[in-house]
Amino acid sequence: MSFFLYLILAAWQDGRKRAVSGWLFLFFFSHFLVSQVCQKMIDVNMEQLPASFWYHGMMADGKISVLAMGGLLGVVLLLISKCSRGALGEGDGIFFIIAGIYLGFWKNLLLFFSSLMLCSFFGLALFLWGWFQGKDYRKKRLPFLMFTLPMGFYLAWM
Repeated sequence: MSFFLYLILAAWQDGRKRAVSGWLFLFFFSHFLVSQVCQKMIDVNMEQLPASFWYHGMMADGKISVLAMGGLLGVVLLLISKCSRGALGEGDGIFFIIAGIYLGFWKNLLLFFSSLMLCSFFGLALFLWGWFQGKDYRKKRLPFLMFTLPMGFYLAWM
């Protein structure tokens, strides 16, 4: 449930303002990191807690290195953002660092590529629609985090 909340709030802010609040990122980063550290270091089984509904779908591998690998995709996206001078938003990279802490590397990678595919199909459809209407949508910018919702919901319940 906490990952659902993270997805919905980040996608809503990205779609509305083309930016996600740093406070939202900070809150969920600390929440997911503390949850994972408690699960790994203290050996707390989050599924057996009274509030386990909030942690459903969280990566439950026993190694801290797997936790660090989860955020690797986001770090790569941040580097691409810096190299491309903002063509890819920094918020997208931060989003995937935090999502990787919750989901782990492979689920985070699946989330990224499925979102990229959905965004690409939507962009192509928008381009073709504009072409048939005689409008130019080539410079249109799409809020990428909106496309994380379908697969994000699926992965959180997997």
